[in-house]
Amino acid sequence: MLRVEEISKRFKKNGRTVLDHLDLSLEKGEFCAVMGGSGSGKSTLLAVVAGFLKPDEGHVFLDGKDLYVLSDKELSSVHRSRIGYVPQSNILLKNYTVMENIVSPYTDGEKEQVLKEKAAVILSEMGIADLADRFPYELSGGEQKRVCLIRALLMDPEILIADEPTTGLDAVTGDIILRFLDTYAKSGKIILAATHDEHSKALATRVLTL
Repeated sequence: MLRVEEISKRFKKNGRTVLDHLDLSLEKGEFCAVMGGSGSGKSTLLAVVAGFLKPDEGHVFLDGKDLYVLSDKELSSVHRSRIGYVPQSNILLKNYTVMENIVSPYTDGEKEQVLKEKAAVILSEMGIADLADRFPYELSGGEQKRVCLIRALLMDPEILIADEPTTGLDAVTGDIILRFLDTYAKSGKIILAATHDEHSKALATRVLTL
């Protein structure tokens, strides 16, 4: 279970409080869509929950353990195996192929072929199996977004956090991604996605408006 307790975050530069004593609990199988206007704190919340941005107050618990009391090594292990994160920007290594971008964060030599086989399956499920050997500059924005999503999913994380996964995409590509997230949640995972996409309301089990 993922539990957020009394989270507050203020930015010193302008003194603005973005998150103010926010509480949230998510169980396996839930798809939570975080909605709100620009600057409402959606991305900040996701970064805090993912363990990337320490809150000024409050706690983030994963199965009862506070992420922010973990050592760097312990938190890194959580990011590799339990929490998948998809940033708003498509961050890909330009000199790596799609397959290399997906598997390189996790390879230790011994598992590389196994990971490639797993990645190939997800690439097929996402409808971009033919792009495995291409480079990021050869892809559309929607294709790059799917590659970033697949990379986050490769280790089958219990929690998938996605920041605006459908922004700037055409309706068909956006629907592919949303339905994939819905299926993933229904498999017993937790999805937390910041989005402006009104279609996500039809698939989300919960909508949090900031």
